[in-house]
Parts: sequence; structure tokens; C-alpha cells
Amino acid sequence: MYEIPKKRAGRRAVTREDVEAERMTDWLIDAIDNNPEVRAAILRAVASTPKPRQKRPTTTQPVRRGRGGR
Repeated sequence: MYEIPKKRAGRRAVTREDVEAERMTDWLIDAIDNNPEVRAAILRAVASTPKPRQKRPTTTQPVRRGRGGR
């Protein structure tokens, strides 16, 4: 009988890029929370982007089958 293979408990090593990305994230969050100019700029950028178009349901014409001389 088939058994699901066990997952390895492998952790990947933390790289310098991971540490720098974490620092950048912390810096951005701090800037957004504490700097009103940064917050205003983000709100302006978000407000200027158009809303995504809503998808319309696809309609199809029914196939007419009848007596046909066509």
C-alpha cells in the first residue's frame, strides 16, 4: 500500500539577503507609521490607481435545433 513520504524538517539557512530584506521591511513600516509625508504619498499612489475591472459573466446563445432544411 502506498504511504505518503514524510516531510523533511529541513530549515534553510538564513542569508545576508534575508537579513537585509527584514531590515528594509522594518524600515518601511517605521517610515509609514512615523512619517506623515510617507503615509500621504502612499495614500496618493493608491488613490490614483484605477480600480480593476469587474469580470462579467459570459453568456452564450442557445443552440437551436429544429426542423431544418438548412
